[in-house]
Amino acid sequence: MALTLTKDERLKKGDFRGKRWTRHSETDNFILLIHKNTLSTRKIAVSIRKKTGNAAVRNRMRRLVKEFFRLNKDMFVEHSDNLIKVKQMPLKLTLDEAGKELRLLLVRRVH
Repeated sequence: MALTLTKDERLKKGDFRGKRWTRHSETDNFILLIHKNTLSTRKIAVSIRKKTGNAAVRNRMRRLVKEFFRLNKDMFVEHSDNLIKVKQMPLKLTLDEAGKELRLLLVRRVH
């Protein structure tokens, strides 16, 4: 599996609005919503509210989540669109800190 994030693996606003999302899991800072697709690819989108922080902080968080996805695509559910909502910022905006919680997010399941 290539360690790149192609255009085909990104969801745009029109792609994820109006779909029936299933809550897959939740942690203190993130919520993972999944929608099954008919394509053979895993896709991702990141949603962050403006209340969470200023634009620079929100963009940094968005880049960290996409980088985690790029490096760990095999952990995500196959044939699915993945929407990661950021509820609040982690204490440290590093890939290590965010990655720990995102790994936990992918392991957990909401019942």
